[in-house]
This record gives sequence, C-alpha cells and structure tokens, in this order.
Amino acid sequence: MKNEKGMIFPITMLVSFLFLFTFVRMLELYKTETEMAKYEQQSYEVDSVMQMAVTDVKRQLAVMWPTDTSNRGTLTYPNGVANYEWKQMSEHEMKVTIFATSHDGIHYGAECIISLPELELIEWKEKY
Repeated sequence: MKNEKGMIFPITMLVSFLFLFTFVRMLELYKTETEMAKYEQQSYEVDSVMQMAVTDVKRQLAVMWPTDTSNRGTLTYPNGVANYEWKQMSEHEMKVTIFATSHDGIHYGAECIISLPELELIEWKEKY
C-alpha cells in the first residue's frame, strides 16, 4: 500500500482532462454542424429564389418578347430578391442573366440562353 501513495491524484487529473477535452471537442463539432445546417438552409432559400425568378422571367419574356429585345428589372420574393437582365442574341435565342440574393446575404448568379418562342432553357452557366 505504501507504493501507491500519491498515484490517485495524477490518475484522477488525467481522466478529468481527457473527459474535459472530449466534452469541449463534442461542443465544437456540434457548433460546426449547426452552422452547416444553417448555411444549407440559406442555400436552399436562395436556390428557390433563383427557380422562381427563372419562371417569372420566362413568363415576362412570353408577354414582352416581340416588342422588347432587352429588359432589366428586380423581382422580390418572400425569401429574397432577384435582379435580371435579358438581351436578344439572335432571332431564336435570348440571353438572360439572373442574380439572386437571399435575405441572409447568400448570392447565386446564373446566365442562361432561352430559345424563342418555345421558352426552353438551352444553356445554363452559374456565376460565382
């Protein structure tokens, strides 16, 4: 029993530090996971703004196309804003540029070519 004198405290401290390190590490992982989940939700919101903007721009093109060969404007949605611009490239193609921004500040830009008069997407390029 005399040889074990003084060993309990260091072992207790070592186990306590290991437990504390593991606990702090789990808290950091939890924080990172919640931030990633929040960013993913914001990304879904800006993607939905982009999809709604493409649909609305196609709808405006269907109404305004023969008379207006270029136009620009802003579309406002519940979860963000989209700025668009279109220019006629040829007789059967329209180049549309859309920049969507969520209310949280996430940006998403794209450039597409739409065929006329079918209003089908021919080409899609994302802008970063």
